Amino acid sequence: MNMRSALLATTVLGGVIGVAWASMAAIDITDDFTIGGRFKQGVALAYDPSIVRGGGVEIGQMNYWAELTASWKPSNNITFTGDWWLRGDWYSDLGGDLIQPGIPDYSSPQYLDTFDYHLNEKGGGRPAGPQINPPPDPFDNTDHQNRFLSDFNDEVIREMAVKLTDTRNRYALKVGKFVRGWGQSDGLRLLDVLHAQDFRMKFAFGDSDEIRIPNWMVAAEFSFDPLGLGAPFHAIGITKPKIELIYMPEYHHDQLVINNATTGDNTSGGLYGAPYPLEIDKESGYGIPFFGAHLTNLGRKRFDFADPTLAGRFQFRILEGEATLNALYAYQELPIVKFRGSNLVVGNAFHDESNATAVVPLSESATQTVVFAPVGGYAAFLRGPAPLLSGLQNILGTGAINPFGCTAVGVIGPMCSVNVKFDLDWRYRRKLVGGSYTRDMVELPFGPKAVAPVFRTEFSYEFDKPFNKSTSKDQFGRREEGIAAVVTTPTEAVTKKDQISIMTGFDYFLWVPFWKNQDGSIFTSFQLFTIITPHAKELLFQSPYSSYGSKLHKVQNYATFLFFRNFDDGRLYVEGLAAYDFQNKGWGIRQRFDFNYFGDNIRPRLEFTHFEGRTEQGVFGIFDHVDNVELSVTFQF
Repeated sequence: MNMRSALLATTVLGGVIGVAWASMAAIDITDDFTIGGRFKQGVALAYDPSIVRGGGVEIGQMNYWAELTASWKPSNNITFTGDWWLRGDWYSDLGGDLIQPGIPDYSSPQYLDTFDYHLNEKGGGRPAGPQINPPPDPFDNTDHQNRFLSDFNDEVIREMAVKLTDTRNRYALKVGKFVRGWGQSDGLRLLDVLHAQDFRMKFAFGDSDEIRIPNWMVAAEFSFDPLGLGAPFHAIGITKPKIELIYMPEYHHDQLVINNATTGDNTSGGLYGAPYPLEIDKESGYGIPFFGAHLTNLGRKRFDFADPTLAGRFQFRILEGEATLNALYAYQELPIVKFRGSNLVVGNAFHDESNATAVVPLSESATQTVVFAPVGGYAAFLRGPAPLLSGLQNILGTGAINPFGCTAVGVIGPMCSVNVKFDLDWRYRRKLVGGSYTRDMVELPFGPKAVAPVFRTEFSYEFDKPFNKSTSKDQFGRREEGIAAVVTTPTEAVTKKDQISIMTGFDYFLWVPFWKNQDGSIFTSFQLFTIITPHAKELLFQSPYSSYGSKLHKVQNYATFLFFRNFDDGRLYVEGLAAYDFQNKGWGIRQRFDFNYFGDNIRPRLEFTHFEGRTEQGVFGIFDHVDNVELSVTFQF
C-alpha cells in the first residue's frame, strides 16, 4: 500500500508562507565581520480527538531551534556567509503521548476499525500470540526521527558560501551551500522549485525560508546593461535585463516522516508525521485486514557532477512591471510507488517479521495470484457475501504458500499476515518552464486612501510529470480501483502526463472605511491557483498517499489569503493565513501573535493552526489531525 506519500499535494499547499521571522539583531565584531543568532523553544498542545485519546489536549510538539549566522566582507567585492542550525522535537521525552489509528482491526465489523497505537515509546508492547482482541497498542513505535536533526551536511549547514561581485555590477557569482528562492506565489510552488522542502517540523504551514532544503550549488548572475548587451532588448521594450544560471550537483528530495504502524519497520514523525493510510477495498467497502507494507527507497547519488540540476531565470522590466522567464531540469521531489512482490508473515497477524514462525517471500506474480485470483483470491473473497476471518486466513495459506495453512483463531493453524513490498522511486526527472509578472496597478486606486493594488501572476508547464494510477488492470484482466490499483506491474501502475499551473494574485494595503483612528494599513494578499492536468483521468496525486480517496482532479483550484498588521506601536504583530481546496472542500488556517514587549532580544509567539478536510482527500484531509496551539519564545542576538 502506498504510504509514503502524502507528500501528496504537498505540491498543494507546498510552502504556504506567512511573514518571515523578525530580523535578528546582529553583533558587529569588526567593521567587516558580523554574527547573529537565535534560540527558540516552543510547546504545542494538540487537541484533535483523533490523535488525543479521550479528548482534551496533549503535548503535540516541543520544537527547539538554535541558529548561528555570520557574515564577513573583507572587501567590497567578496562576502563570506554562514548559517548553521540545530533543531528537533523532544515532546516524547517530556510526556507527550499522541495516538493514531494503524492497521485494520480484524475483529471489528467489516474490519473498518483500526488498532490504535502510540507514536512514542509509551507503547504497551506486542500482544502475546494470536488473539482476537489485542491490547490497544500492539506496536512499539518510537518517535526519535525528529528528536535531533543532526546530520551536519543535510540538516545543520543552512548556508556556507562565498559571493563575488563586480564593482560595475556586471556579474555576481555565489558558490557554496545556500538557498535561492524564485517565484511570486506565496502558496503552491509554481516556480520556487529549485529546492526540496522539509515538512518534518511544521509541514506546509512553516515559513518557506525555513522549509527549503539548501544545496551545494553555483549561482551566476549577469546584467546585460553594464555588459553593453542591453540594446537589443531595449528595442523591444525590455529594460534592465539580466540572467541567472544555476548549477546544482547535490540532490535532495522532500522530507516527511510516515507514522507507520507496521511492526518491524516503525517510524514516527509525531504530530506532523503522515498518518497511516486507510486500508479499505473500494468495491466492497470492507477494510483489508492482514495486509501491510514494506517500503524501500530507490534514490540516486547525493552528489553527481555529471548529472546535476540545471536552471535558468531571465529577469527584466516590461510594461512597467517586473517579469521573469524560468526553466528547470531537475529531479522530482516526490516518489513514485512501485509494487515488488511481498512477504508472507507466518504465525503473526500484525506483520511483525521479527516474531514470525517463518517469512516466505512471494514474487509479484504469486502475490497477485493470492490477491486477485477470480476464484479463491483474497479480493474476490472479500467482495463476496459476509467474508469470514477463517476464509481470509485460509486464502493466505493456500496455493504457492502451502504447507503453512494459515487459519483464524479457533481453527488449528497459525494466523498470518502479508507485507506487500513497494519501492519509492525518486529517480524521475523534472522538466519545467514558466514565468511570472508583477505590476503596481497605479491606474486602479481605490479605498479610503486611494491605494493601488499590486497584481501578480505566475505560471508553469511541467513536461512528462510521473503519476501513479488510481485504477489499473491486474494480471487476470480485471480493472482494479483504490488500494489494489498499485498491486500491479510498474508499467501498468505508472504513467507520465503534462501539467499546467497558474496563479493570479493581488496584494493590497487595506484601510478600513469605518476604522476612524486606523494609524497604519493592513497588508492583505489574495491568490487563486489553478492546476490543470489535461489527461488526469484515473491518476493519483504524486506521490499517492492512499488510493482510497485521493484522485487527481483534471482542474484543481486553491485559494490563499494572508494578512498582517502591527499594533501598539509595533509591539504586537498579528498575522493570519487561510487556504482553501475547492474540489476537496478542505481548508486550513494559521493565526500568529508576536509580542514584542520585552526588548529587542526576546520574542514570544502564540500560534494557532487548524486543518479541516474529508478523510484522505487532498492535503487537508491527510493532515486534519494536526490541530494545535503553540507558545514559543525566541531569544535573538
